[in-house]
Amino acid sequence: MTDDSDDTDDPLAGVEPGFEYESTREVGEIEPQTVADGVEVAATPEIIGAMEQTVYDGVVPNLPAGHRIVGVRVECDHRAPTPAGEEIRVRIEVEEVDAERGQITSSATVEDEDGVAATGRMRHAVVNREAFAERVRERVDGEFENANAE
Repeated sequence: MTDDSDDTDDPLAGVEPGFEYESTREVGEIEPQTVADGVEVAATPEIIGAMEQTVYDGVVPNLPAGHRIVGVRVECDHRAPTPAGEEIRVRIEVEEVDAERGQITSSATVEDEDGVAATGRMRHAVVNREAFAERVRERVDGEFENANAE
């Protein structure tokens, strides 16, 4: 999925296994899940989103200009409910860097006031922003043309 049309031979050269990053955020603001009258918790998609955003925030500053990461695979074990409005701490660690495939694999731990709320593992591909955007434009244009042909 990488695009090597620029001068960057290995856009993942600045990311190594063992790299760690942490973020803190309040949950339940996006779309809390109501489990009983007056009881709301952070829904699993929000927990996954927090893990994904933490990987993005930690890794992208270590990539060459014009590059970003996109999700390829996500595994999540949502172990305990976190009340809406509570703060979570998300810690990620890069486990593997596959320069040949242009991908990284990271693990994540999400903790709230009571301990571990979720764990996960994610794989991301590094892409050249402009080349990736062009692929999306081509797909959208192709779908638009196919819809008009019908």
